[in-house]
Amino acid sequence: MHRNRTYRKVLPFTLVLGGGGARGLAHVGVLKALERIGLVPSLIVGTSMGSLVGGMYSQLLSADDVEKKLKEFMEGFFFKRIGLEQFSEIDTKGSRSVWERFATHLRHRYFLSKSALGSGKFAQMTLIQSLRMLLEEKDIRDLSLRCAVVASDLSTGEEYVFTSGSIITAVAASSAIPGVVAPLEISSHLFVDGKATSTIPVPAARALSKDPIIAVDVRRSLGNFKDHRHGFEIVIRADDVTNNKLNDIHLQQADIVLKPDVKDINWNEFHRLDYCIQAGERTVEENLQRLTERLAGGKFRAIMRRIYG
Repeated sequence: MHRNRTYRKVLPFTLVLGGGGARGLAHVGVLKALERIGLVPSLIVGTSMGSLVGGMYSQLLSADDVEKKLKEFMEGFFFKRIGLEQFSEIDTKGSRSVWERFATHLRHRYFLSKSALGSGKFAQMTLIQSLRMLLEEKDIRDLSLRCAVVASDLSTGEEYVFTSGSIITAVAASSAIPGVVAPLEISSHLFVDGKATSTIPVPAARALSKDPIIAVDVRRSLGNFKDHRHGFEIVIRADDVTNNKLNDIHLQQADIVLKPDVKDINWNEFHRLDYCIQAGERTVEENLQRLTERLAGGKFRAIMRRIYG
């Protein structure tokens, strides 16, 4: 069991938080564990769910407060009304009946069809309303901790890094799922989820700072691909493979990569928040020696020995 934190100092390193829907809740656990050992980043760079957690932490400066706020939101009426979990694509335990699986299939197809053929404006409004419950409206430059939000610019085909302007607008742009949420139009540019250019925005972080980079990878496992019933499943699989390879290349620029054990969590399984947070904490504890050797000197290690006993 950890003792109360006795040492905390912002150190010159960058924390990169990747996207992954509910899997990104593991970022909260990573931040909690880093806080316990006195490691607070000087810069957080995030995309999609990583941008939300990074933005919240940069405002609150407490992982416990981030966790509390997320739990309160997810237990509230507004989040439950959105009904994300009804669109689960995976029956991981094979426990659902054929009729339950068929009903889920129909709901999912209806959701995708409606999103693809619609404007996505309602989903955009819902996203922004959600973010207003989680983030205080501030300019990114005025946050308590330096922060950057990465989105994808459909106009140029490049990633775009928000280092100023509304934190809520930036996170909304970084989280606008293509085909579901309408792109955010800002200064004649159209922005969508940062995953389109990089699920784990290490290149953006490297461009912003020369300090060591800790990247948190919460991608889903590719797994096996044997049984497919529709052509679109092949298209999605091919896109996943391409995205996975691209991010492997990006991660080569990181000094340390943390991989919480959330690879089998579906993007919308927000009810598994506690599991994801614990997975984030575990991955820091498992990489404790690497982290301290890379980021801190002998004096800091002595302090940590006193914390951990």
